[in-house]
Amino acid sequence: MSQNIKSEVNTVSYADFNNPAGQTTIQGIRGVSGSENVYIAGSLVGSNNLVQGLIYEGTIKGSGNEGKWYNVNFPGSPEATVINTSCYGPNNGPHGTIQLVGSYKISASTGKAPSGNLGFFYEGPVDGSGTWVQVSPNDGNTNNVFVHSVMGGLAVGNYDVDNDKNGYAFLYDIVNKKCTDFKVPDSLTTTLYGIWHNGEDSYTMAGGYTSPKFGKISQAFLVDYNSKTKQTSNLKSFSYKNETVLSIITHFEGITISKKGGYNMPSDWLTVNGEKNGASFVSVSRNSDGSFGEANWIDIDFPDSSVTSANTVYQNNILGIYVVVDSTDTKTVSSFAAKVNIEQ
Repeated sequence: MSQNIKSEVNTVSYADFNNPAGQTTIQGIRGVSGSENVYIAGSLVGSNNLVQGLIYEGTIKGSGNEGKWYNVNFPGSPEATVINTSCYGPNNGPHGTIQLVGSYKISASTGKAPSGNLGFFYEGPVDGSGTWVQVSPNDGNTNNVFVHSVMGGLAVGNYDVDNDKNGYAFLYDIVNKKCTDFKVPDSLTTTLYGIWHNGEDSYTMAGGYTSPKFGKISQAFLVDYNSKTKQTSNLKSFSYKNETVLSIITHFEGITISKKGGYNMPSDWLTVNGEKNGASFVSVSRNSDGSFGEANWIDIDFPDSSVTSANTVYQNNILGIYVVVDSTDTKTVSSFAAKVNIEQ
């Protein structure tokens, strides 16, 4: 059953949503169990351009002033100082805790330090005082690792390696701390940005891929995954506005379930010949045979901005960042929350 998108001209309402302490980049959201509140994950650029992990707990109201913000950072050591922490996906942990995934960077006092990002998984109190674990796919042979989303005991993310232009996706089992590579069949690069736990062994994952068939064109995809059999099913590709002439880039940035059993995704895209780039709220239903239906697209365009990026989704809310360029060509980056007027 598909969602019904209302036909009013003003289908999306926008509001700023930022930490008052500095430049905020929102990257993930999840509803708090048994509450109307949400967890929002991201990063905060503070003094000296230091990037810290950021968690918000509260409602999606008041431009970020109705809840509480926490700075959380991967713990350093005498051998390595953490210089950057960025939180991507929050989730409900056991006994009222929060789970987080993301990336961090270190500066080593001795020896060779990694030049890129390292991945992490966190579980504990929302203030960051719990347990932090490094996530290392490909046996640690990586240049950059980004863990994007976690739910139901599994996390998903991406990594790259030196001297290889392609990117690789992986799943991380948070109990046994093991990573498993994932690849869309016949793809060059595969990305996994979102995972939704449907219950028991069933998951649905979202991301994007490139393939030799389409050349430089990137498409979004949805796929079901069974954690017991390790098998995938119902793989389906998507292009912006369901175009016959494929967009250069279409990518799903996350995933949430809709009230009628389908899924909502935030999407970023770049049209043919690079004429236009932007963001969308995407809804996809299930067909009677369990496969994914056609996508329904609503563009997200923060008023008077030069660039809008959709980074995460919760119910019918899209959160992300927008960029404003003033008369002196100075760019200001801010985060937003947009509510899409739909019947789910």
